[in-house]
Amino acid sequence: MKRLQKKLTAFLCMLVVALSLCGCTVNDHIVYFSGGAGFGNVFRIGDLKCPVKEAKVYLANYKNLFGTIGSVSLWDGQFDTTAMESSLKDSVISHLSNVYAFDLYARDQKISLTKKELSAIDEAAKEYYESLTKEELRYLRVSQKDIRTMYEHYALAEKVYFTLMDTVDDEVSEDEARVMDAYVLYVTDAELATKIEQSIQLGNDFETLVNTYSEGDKTVVSFGRHTYSDEIESVVFQLNNGQISPKLSDENGYYFFQCVNKYNAELSEENKSNVIANRKAELVQSIITSQNQQYYSDLNTKLWDKTTMNVSDEIVTDSFFEVLDRHISY
Repeated sequence: MKRLQKKLTAFLCMLVVALSLCGCTVNDHIVYFSGGAGFGNVFRIGDLKCPVKEAKVYLANYKNLFGTIGSVSLWDGQFDTTAMESSLKDSVISHLSNVYAFDLYARDQKISLTKKELSAIDEAAKEYYESLTKEELRYLRVSQKDIRTMYEHYALAEKVYFTLMDTVDDEVSEDEARVMDAYVLYVTDAELATKIEQSIQLGNDFETLVNTYSEGDKTVVSFGRHTYSDEIESVVFQLNNGQISPKLSDENGYYFFQCVNKYNAELSEENKSNVIANRKAELVQSIITSQNQQYYSDLNTKLWDKTTMNVSDEIVTDSFFEVLDRHISY
């Protein structure tokens, strides 16, 4: 299970973060609620249509994978199950929309599954289908062939994802990963900022000014690049230890910085993995955005609104992703 959760973090969660369904847009691309997804289909991207049975398989697995904390079920009466179901349904649509967008990208780039991969998918589909109980089959209404098709969609999206990840530059310069420590004096009032500026010029102790006036943290703060605006960053990252910046501002207010340590070696080294992760997320985002700008998208809201999650104790399936992960891995 730990291995599966790691993989979900690397791929599934990356996709969910990359795309959020809100109102009538997908990544700023208009989704037309015209019912054009077709009978029995939840959504369409380009000419690919997602059947409701595929979404229900994801729903059932999401419900059991993410519906407990320790041994406590979140689906009993003491929790807001309506809100949780709505949240999981949003996550399922986001996840599946990204899978289908990646599948379109695969077709455009002529990326396909090999015979060996298809054979592994056959075995995985058989195993997962045979694990389903009569009650689960009654709710999901799927055949082994349906599961095989779902696995093909997911495996192809995974293949695209990990192929793309191999292209991400994992070399990070010390300057790009650099984390510095500083006192940050932040206020929103212009007159107070001017008063503080004058106090600094008179040589008043900066730490005392922070404790007296700052509306933010009153202790030393560690931060890397892209924490503040480019204009602020260009000044602050030029400071040497002990130096104080001039008054700086952005749309949120006014800032003064005193550099305590211009290069926190330990945190800078740790931040290299964050820089690489951000590069990967940006690459995924760019692919998803491009696909949704290129292809017409359509969400069948009527069908999806009436699709409910079966929260009974009889629906316990949670191995859809795990089974495929054991048979095929990138």
